[in-house]
Amino acid sequence: MKFRTIMWIIAAAVAVVAMAAGVAVFVNRYLNTKKDMDYIECECDTDPDVTFDDAE
Repeated sequence: MKFRTIMWIIAAAVAVVAMAAGVAVFVNRYLNTKKDMDYIECECDTDPDVTFDDAE
């Protein structure tokens, strides 16, 4: 194969990868549902036997 043919193949492969990355960014930014994180709130008492000062 000629050098020019190899360069066209490499350019086409880079173009496909770049387009795939662009589509991934588009899907992530615009089509991804932006939902609030619903965290479960816990009203737990701290364990009196555990102190964090001893963890050093």
